Amino acid sequence: MSNIHGFDSFSRGRGVGISSSTSSNSDSNKDDKIYQPALYKLRKVTSCLLVLNISIYFFQLIAFYLYFNKRGDSWSCELIKFGAFQGGKIKNHYEYHRFITSMFLHNSMAHMGSNCLSLFFLGYQVEHEINNKLYYALLYFISGLAGGFVSLAFNQNSISVGASGAIIGLCGNFVIYFLLNYRNMTQRKRYSYGTMFLFLFINLFSGMMEGGENINMAAHIGGFLGGFAFSIILTYKKNVRLQFNNSFAKKLYIVSIAFLILLPIATILIVSFKKVKNSTDYICRK
Repeated sequence: MSNIHGFDSFSRGRGVGISSSTSSNSDSNKDDKIYQPALYKLRKVTSCLLVLNISIYFFQLIAFYLYFNKRGDSWSCELIKFGAFQGGKIKNHYEYHRFITSMFLHNSMAHMGSNCLSLFFLGYQVEHEINNKLYYALLYFISGLAGGFVSLAFNQNSISVGASGAIIGLCGNFVIYFLLNYRNMTQRKRYSYGTMFLFLFINLFSGMMEGGENINMAAHIGGFLGGFAFSIILTYKKNVRLQFNNSFAKKLYIVSIAFLILLPIATILIVSFKKVKNSTDYICRK
């Protein structure tokens, strides 16, 4: 998720959850052979998300040049009107839809392209491993919402847009899958997964290296934790208890549920004790 900087530019087989492999080396080799083709097979939810993000961005462009620009309004104003994330609008005007709408808005072609590229490589693989459209969609949106809650709690006055909070939640799922299946992966598959994750992780957390002026790092961290926690919930009964001590797995499962329940409650409490300004009021014409 990218912040506005200076308020004028924006910055059936595997069952539920991640499948933990218990197959033999021959099965692992067979899986390795089909890994690359499987990555690019059509995944309906990921494809819909990609189409939505791209279509909405081009709709933003058309609306800006045909309407907002002629009125003398800035690009930032258009994004605010379309539902960019801002704490003042959410707390003072109860515009809760901004948690969702901001996930489909982007500041620039490069911003949109970067997020869609990450979603293409990571989303197709995660959707394949989860193998359940509903749970995959829930993972995506819960990650985005978790990023929004953390952003609201610690960065109330920022104005931001972007799908990266939700996308980085998929990284949390990817980490769980990699840890559970590492022993049964071939060397080639370990290298493929590790390289792809490293590339995506650096891409999505690059704001830390650059000072983070235009990057909403709170949304990135919240999205990752949200995706990680929800992935543990999805995989607990079927996979995690097969490889870890049951008491440890159960504690991890309970902590994950508690995190997702308490995060919005904690955010409401934090924000209720703070005065949050409507940072967008002077950007658009009255």
